[in-house]
Amino acid sequence: MLMPALTFALVALLTISGLVALAVITDTLMQARVAYRRLMAEGEALRAGLAAQAAATELRMRPARPAAAMVTPLRRPARLVMAPLPARAAA
Repeated sequence: MLMPALTFALVALLTISGLVALAVITDTLMQARVAYRRLMAEGEALRAGLAAQAAATELRMRPARPAAAMVTPLRRPARLVMAPLPARAAA
């Protein structure tokens, strides 16, 4: 009595998971086809001599490096040291 119910549950579970997998594969194929057509159109435009302009959302600025990391020991600016003045010259 338990066997037919268990068999029906397994068949239903496998059928549902198969349908979900088929839907996911179909959606992925449709998205891939659209992306492929877009790439081919951009390739044709590049071969024609037109440059594609990136969308503003795709442009990113590089993160600013701290000032301490930009100065290396070899490029450290020379410090200006004032020569000591005699007491009579300071007055």
